[in-house]
Amino acid sequence: MLYNRERLLALMDRFNLDGVVAATPENILYLSGFSSWSQNAYRYGGSQVYLVFPRDQSRSPALLISGGDVGYAALGDVWLKEVYTYGRARKHHVPEPEKLSAEEKGVLSILDLTPKGQKAEEALAQLIKEKTLDGSNLGIDQFGIPVTSFEMLNALLPKAQLRPASSFFRYVRMIKTPPEIERLREAATVNENAIKTMLSRAQPGATEGELAAIYRGQVARAGGQVYWMHMSVSRGGNFPAITDRVLENGDIFRVDMGCSVRGYHADTCKSGCLGEPTEAHRKKYQAVRTGVLNAVEKLKPGVLPAELYETMLEGVRSAGIPKYSNFFVGHTIGLEAREFPFLFGAAEEIKDPFLPRSTNIPMEPGMVVNLEASSHELGWGSVQVEYTLVVTEDGREHLIPPEQRLYSLPLS
Repeated sequence: MLYNRERLLALMDRFNLDGVVAATPENILYLSGFSSWSQNAYRYGGSQVYLVFPRDQSRSPALLISGGDVGYAALGDVWLKEVYTYGRARKHHVPEPEKLSAEEKGVLSILDLTPKGQKAEEALAQLIKEKTLDGSNLGIDQFGIPVTSFEMLNALLPKAQLRPASSFFRYVRMIKTPPEIERLREAATVNENAIKTMLSRAQPGATEGELAAIYRGQVARAGGQVYWMHMSVSRGGNFPAITDRVLENGDIFRVDMGCSVRGYHADTCKSGCLGEPTEAHRKKYQAVRTGVLNAVEKLKPGVLPAELYETMLEGVRSAGIPKYSNFFVGHTIGLEAREFPFLFGAAEEIKDPFLPRSTNIPMEPGMVVNLEASSHELGWGSVQVEYTLVVTEDGREHLIPPEQRLYSLPLS
């Protein structure tokens, strides 16, 4: 299982939630191992997926899906025992059931059950009633529910108190379990290898579009999905790849790219030059690297995001960029590319019933963070340094072996 069961139940107790209803792809995967093709393909309300999780553990959690998702729900990665459908009944005639595979038998076991309702909202309300939660205090993952569906659910469950609680799920997910950390490590490795393969082809005459295609292909071959590609070749700031932009000797090269593998995100950057970097280029890179490494050394349980931020600023300024400014020194990462408390910078007030009052919360063991800083100069280019780390009981650990240096490209 991926989810942090003890933390989930403890926070449900703290906020007096009798049950929670997950609805976003991230929270469905987190609580069940299930990933819906239809929810991702028809993401604006065309196909809903819900998971009802009671606080009372004598009532088991249950997954509610459309009929078209049954094959995915029968895979071995899904650990929930209760899976139901909504919509029209789908029955299969099987002349020789003894010849079915385990997955096919799983499909039949789900399809043999009567759908909970014709519409997703009706089926969800029925499932909530069967779990005896229809008069309870329920946390609803509102980010994954269309407004009209939320209104319909309120009408179908007049005695229940439905509380928008997507931030509750994010707070639960802030502390990662060992299986989550392994998925994050896998994603980071895929991202690192894909970028290095791309950098091995970064030479004069290549185009940005060709390099971007190499990165996409490497991620796809590893079973991942690309989310962003910043490729700032002799430009300051974040820029996407320009398909026909031809690289030249002396170009300042910086990439910041992110992907996901098995639902978990990776984010890293590389800086360099086609050919040999100049001394000014090296000094600027080294100043940024010093600031980030100072923040890395400070990372441990109890340290505050604002302290990491100030440490980075002071380090960059004292190492060679005296007027350096930036608004953050990194972020958390997991099922989302940025998770609570999102950006590590100056403290910001939060007004949410399920979250602390400030983003300036102490680091805890199990948090996975990206510590990073960059320096952009329009008309010249940019440099960036970034590490992914997990907070441990006595400090921190790099998720994968760290390799941040100013590259001379192409990478051999």
